[in-house]
Amino acid sequence: MTNASELEAIQTLVKQGKSVVSAEDAAIIDLAMKAIEERHTATFYIKDALFTEIIRRRHTTSTANLEPLLSKEAAGIKTDFHIELDGYSSREACPRCGSVYGTYEFIQQGMKEHGEEAVRAVFSLEGVSVLQIHPRQNITCQNCGLALAFMARPHVKTGPHNYVYRSANHGYGYCR
Repeated sequence: MTNASELEAIQTLVKQGKSVVSAEDAAIIDLAMKAIEERHTATFYIKDALFTEIIRRRHTTSTANLEPLLSKEAAGIKTDFHIELDGYSSREACPRCGSVYGTYEFIQQGMKEHGEEAVRAVFSLEGVSVLQIHPRQNITCQNCGLALAFMARPHVKTGPHNYVYRSANHGYGYCR
């Protein structure tokens, strides 16, 4: 049963133009997989078990170009942004300056675009994982400013920056 404060939170989201869906696990997995297959953009805020299952199903059948987060990069993220995480992401070399766009740069750009508070909030969620499906990203080289989203890369079958991160309490990832 949903209590009054939960209904108020739902009401606030709906008034902002968002939708809230409550369903059994299998239905949420089906919705996410259908959104992936039909190339819809959606963000799911779900329990970690569902996040893990959807990522597992998607990435056993697709090439995501993911590499483990380097320990040096994770240490830099912890030191500079006070965010602890582990996981996988793609790394894109800028064709202009050769700088590499990875997790550090993804978080750096996120803080510039959305603010530190918003980025920290996403990475400090407890018991809620965030799954972005076909997110609209305009990644930019953090060194020279070149828009990397427009690079032609026939060898990469997914979007410009791919990621599946884990912290102690939740996951944050994408599916295309």
